[in-house]
Amino acid sequence: MENTMSTKNGNMKKFLINTLQICIGLFITGIGTAMMYLVNWGSAPAATIGDGVHVAFHISYGTAGILVNILFLIVLVFLDRSIISIGTILATFFMGIFIDVGVFLIEPFYTDTFSVFAKAVILVLGGIITAIGLGYYVGVNFGIGAIDGMSVALNKKFNIPFTVCRWGVDIVITVVGILLGGAWGAGTVVSIIITGPIMQVVIKYSQQFREKHIKQEDN
Repeated sequence: MENTMSTKNGNMKKFLINTLQICIGLFITGIGTAMMYLVNWGSAPAATIGDGVHVAFHISYGTAGILVNILFLIVLVFLDRSIISIGTILATFFMGIFIDVGVFLIEPFYTDTFSVFAKAVILVLGGIITAIGLGYYVGVNFGIGAIDGMSVALNKKFNIPFTVCRWGVDIVITVVGILLGGAWGAGTVVSIIITGPIMQVVIKYSQQFREKHIKQEDN
């Protein structure tokens, strides 16, 4: 009985820690995305395809984002349903909230009045921060958002380097978004180039740290 209770408590603790780590990663992503958004030079590929669906089908941006996520989630079920878990739900429903929080925190600094050089720096920093946040939450390995999951699933299924998978997915959804009439710009290009490599590094070291920590707990 005591062993059963101990196991349940251990599982609950693990669940809560994983959920908290995913939320931290999504919050970091939200801050970085908000930085790119407020520069107004184009944002991440996911935003481009979301905007494209919004323009092409004359529906709200929020509804468009949900439809895009549902579509990719269906594809992900067929590619690798094992990576669908609590993180998938959190990424789907909380990413927008964390981006709004990021905008709320950064907007008072009036980034629209900054010089071109300062905006370029903010844009690149925003892209780096976004990639770090994405890599951190994916590295928790407790469920992944639909679009991010596409890169992970392709990497696992076809043994293609994660960075290449991410570049491929980002390019495809950006092109589709542009063809549908979505907005894009320098920020979109920066996001495509740097997100994959940075995510790959962060995922690698995040998972190594977690494995080392788990082994220490077992000992």
